[in-house]
Amino acid sequence: MTVPQPISPLPQAPIVTALPDAPPNDFFSPIQWDVFFALVDGVLPSITSESDVTDYQGQIQLPDHEVNAVLDRSAEALAAPATRDNIRAFLRDRPVNDARFRDNLMRTLAISPPDQLKRLAGLLSLMSTRPGSYFITGYWQPIYNQPAHVREAILKSWATSPKERWSTLAKTMSAMSFKAYSQTSSALYQLSGYSDAPKDWQPKETFEYDFLQIEPGDDAHAIETDVVIIGSGCGGGVCAKNLAEAGHKVIVVDKAYHYPSTHLPMAQDAACAHLYDNAGFFMTEDSGCTVTSGSAWGGGGTVNWSVCLKPQDFVREEWADEGLPFFTSAEFDECLDRVWEFQGAGTDQIRHNHRNRVLLNGSSKLGWTARPAPVNTGGREHFCGQCHLGCGLAEKRGPAVSWLPDAAKAGAQFMEGFQVDKILFDYDGQTAIGIEGEWVSRDSAGDMSDSNNRIKRRVIVRAKKVILAAGSLWSPIVLKNSGITNPNVGANLHLHPCNFVTAVWKEETIPWEGGIITSYCPQFDNVDGSGYGTKLETTCMVVSNKSSTVVESS
Repeated sequence: MTVPQPISPLPQAPIVTALPDAPPNDFFSPIQWDVFFALVDGVLPSITSESDVTDYQGQIQLPDHEVNAVLDRSAEALAAPATRDNIRAFLRDRPVNDARFRDNLMRTLAISPPDQLKRLAGLLSLMSTRPGSYFITGYWQPIYNQPAHVREAILKSWATSPKERWSTLAKTMSAMSFKAYSQTSSALYQLSGYSDAPKDWQPKETFEYDFLQIEPGDDAHAIETDVVIIGSGCGGGVCAKNLAEAGHKVIVVDKAYHYPSTHLPMAQDAACAHLYDNAGFFMTEDSGCTVTSGSAWGGGGTVNWSVCLKPQDFVREEWADEGLPFFTSAEFDECLDRVWEFQGAGTDQIRHNHRNRVLLNGSSKLGWTARPAPVNTGGREHFCGQCHLGCGLAEKRGPAVSWLPDAAKAGAQFMEGFQVDKILFDYDGQTAIGIEGEWVSRDSAGDMSDSNNRIKRRVIVRAKKVILAAGSLWSPIVLKNSGITNPNVGANLHLHPCNFVTAVWKEETIPWEGGIITSYCPQFDNVDGSGYGTKLETTCMVVSNKSSTVVESS
């Protein structure tokens, strides 16, 4: 049975997407939460003048002339809509009193690795005692009994500590706090002028999907098809279109859910919850690297930044040298050209914003190679800086806008909310014959916010062929859960670390407007002569990303 999504009049602003139900917060005890939020208060305290203080314990008080000097300098340096009044309101703001801010922090902690969460809980417990507090902070009184200026001083001492444990803790607390504040603060939005709805946003009609729906039941629901594809992203979308158009019966399944352009771009916190895996935050075991992975209908193609770079010759040659000669063949060139043409990728339609012009001009002055970055916008000028929150213009031709609609027109079927647990094999242990997992419906309102009003059921899809296109993080997990013991599974995942450089400009740049990446500098992408190096690119500059960058750079 298929249920079409309801058709309603196009809205005048993006439809607000509610957050999912909050997870349990019992991983911390009440006293541990008290310590945690006192630390957060030390990161983002309320600051006011001595003549304007209303909470002697909870506010940092500065002499009136110092506050007035800050207000004067800031009002002069910052562009509209910054004024003395909203700068003062920004300084006075005490985020820890905001329920939405606290909820954001709790959600971030709830998806943290259990072992790291356990270590943090132990540290919070120790800090709640007088001896532990003295050992860690230098004060007998626990931090939740300390005034704001002492809380701030404790965090500052950790940040400059030669002991890595304390500097790492200060950095972690700062990163979480700034992330939560930048996603929830009305004071910050008012001061910066940032809006979740882009300027001149207009509703766009997009393809309306019919997703398979399943009735409630205790037994596993069985489906049969020719080909089942795990993952609706760039790999799965291309396969679905080609196979469906060739006459095969195709089903595409994905654990994520589809949001039409009328819901996009989402608010920053909602996008993290609905468009990214693990709320956009994976961390390596050694805490040395964080990884952001899309988890949306259309995969990473729904939240990526439009760039279409073909693999360089030295990359293709390395693949061929490793036993994959197809990648240096004319046939592979033809594949790239077909994708390029179908997505309308190119550079003729690009309008550069400030930072992309800076990269091009700066590289030219230094004698470095730099060029426009091809983008997959179907020949349209795509002046959008919030594509990582979902493209409301429906111009970026990711899988959900291009490949999958064509697959549907050729007869392909789709299932959203289907978490695949394992691939099923025939008696020989080698021939894939289907998949098994759990399907979770939307709630009765068509959202994901009411977990008690959603159907959950085991599903088995039997197929002649199984295509695993669940991405570099999830594909190895599915294989391991399926009983595949080959030691190479997951062993060849490599991360490409990114570092950020920020600058302050005298002129107004409105950094969240315009294409995220429309230029790049490949001067250093083969520094070792073996095809390894780095590219210089611009990045997305919405408020939350800028705040995180400031923390990383501090």
